[in-house]
Amino acid sequence: MKNRALMIFLFFVGYVFVFIDKTMMGFALLPIEREFNLPAEQLGYITGMFFLAYSLFQIPAGWLNDRIGFKKVICSSLFLLGGFALCFGWLGAGLATLVLFRFLSGIGHAGYPCSCAKAVVANFELEKRTFVQSILLSSSGLAMTIGPFLAVYCLAHVGWRGSFSLLGISALLIGICILVLVPNPEKPAAMQDKANKISYKSLLASPVVLLMFIASFCINIPAYGLMAWLPKFLVQQRGMPLEESSIVVAAGGLGIWLSSVGAGWVVGRYLQGREPLFIFVNSLLSALCIWSVFTSNTTLNASLFLFLSYIFLMAAFVTVFTLPMKRLPAEVMGAAIGLVNTGGTLGGFVAPITIGYLIAMSQGYLTTFVFLALAMVVAGLSVLPLVRRSSAA
Repeated sequence: MKNRALMIFLFFVGYVFVFIDKTMMGFALLPIEREFNLPAEQLGYITGMFFLAYSLFQIPAGWLNDRIGFKKVICSSLFLLGGFALCFGWLGAGLATLVLFRFLSGIGHAGYPCSCAKAVVANFELEKRTFVQSILLSSSGLAMTIGPFLAVYCLAHVGWRGSFSLLGISALLIGICILVLVPNPEKPAAMQDKANKISYKSLLASPVVLLMFIASFCINIPAYGLMAWLPKFLVQQRGMPLEESSIVVAAGGLGIWLSSVGAGWVVGRYLQGREPLFIFVNSLLSALCIWSVFTSNTTLNASLFLFLSYIFLMAAFVTVFTLPMKRLPAEVMGAAIGLVNTGGTLGGFVAPITIGYLIAMSQGYLTTFVFLALAMVVAGLSVLPLVRRSSAA
């Protein structure tokens, strides 16, 4: 593609809306809980079923990328996301419809990450892929930085229904922009023939794919667990006003934003071949900081430790997400990223539901933060076999 900068910009903006949708949900749980009088475990299902759909459709979306091209899948994802966000806001009348529309929104989300990864691999040289992909992933930091303030403002002025309606319209508009402005990707016949000869089952035998699947699953447990439940923890357990809790969450978003680009640049320039060790160290540091968020009693301390926890968490995640882009064939990149990201979305499915039950059983958040910190420890341990393989090489 000639204008790669325009393509990346549009994909970045689309990613921002994808992540704002998840951020908005964490704050919307508070008015939804009040309106429908739902217990914690049922609130967990609203978030969790979204990630179940996200997980189930990751691999099919990756396969479609390798068959019909990234542009068609990206546009379809944004149209589905926008349409079902509108339905969630307009037609959500109880637990059943709220769960249904979030599940359908998850289908829309499923195609976006693997499509963007496919576009990066198709348009950028090997040594630039980590940095370019990290720019796209840094959109999550921007979404979490502006998203909490945007969520609080919209919830106060148009309610949770109006907030998701505006989000849906925005997603539809960026989908139209990509449809019109991004050219269709070229797919030479030779590349298609080569892709057809590669067995997708062989990806499951790849240590890189398998271990990155596990690491992505574990990393996304605290990533999405905090996104879904942290505002409730801060308001209900720490007594913070909703506006003050948005500052804490925004500090975490700033950490994601800085870490995404910074880690991508550092790994791409200085740590080629040493990525597993980088993942291991950052995972353990993130676990320590996540626990420190729980023990913090002031807004400043909670903001600082959430900022640091996301700095280390996102450094690990960016490296996990981009490692297959450097070690696997481009012809199966959609399926490979789909497999790895399925691990992440399964973590997003498990986290909110598990946290809901942990809160209900323990009547507090101690077990929740133990669960989140241990998930990061396991993520770091899961990549140790690749550290040994790198050393042997």
